[in-house]
Amino acid sequence: MFRKNWYLFTPLAIVGLPALSLVYYMFVFGYPPAEAVEATTHFFQSSTRYAMKYSDRHFALVKPGMDGKEVYSRIGVPFERHNNDTEWLYALPKGLTRAYHERIVIFAKDSKGVPRVKEVVRAFHAE
Repeated sequence: MFRKNWYLFTPLAIVGLPALSLVYYMFVFGYPPAEAVEATTHFFQSSTRYAMKYSDRHFALVKPGMDGKEVYSRIGVPFERHNNDTEWLYALPKGLTRAYHERIVIFAKDSKGVPRVKEVVRAFHAE
C-alpha cells in the first residue's frame, strides 16, 4: 500500500517535520515556544559557531552564583568578552547569517570583588 499511495503521507511530512523541529528546539535547546517557533522558521537560514571547548551539556550546568573560574573550567574560553569583562559570548553567527543560537554568560561582582554568574542566556537570535 505504501508504494502505491506514498503521496498520502505528504501532508503528514509537511506538518510533521516542522512539529518535530519545534519539539526538538523546546526540549533539547530549552527554548520557550515563541523562540522555538522562530528557530523553526529560520531552520535553513541559521548557522552558529561555538567556542572551542563549548558543549550544550556543559553550558546547561552553568548556574547563577558560580564564579568565573568554575565557568571557565566547564566551558572554556569565550569567543568574546564585552562590557568590562562582564559578558562572555560562547556563540556567534557563522558567515553572513544573522540567525544563530545565542549563548552568553553575564557576570556581576560580589561584595568581595569576585565575578559571579548573574544570568545565563540561551536564546535564538534572529535580526
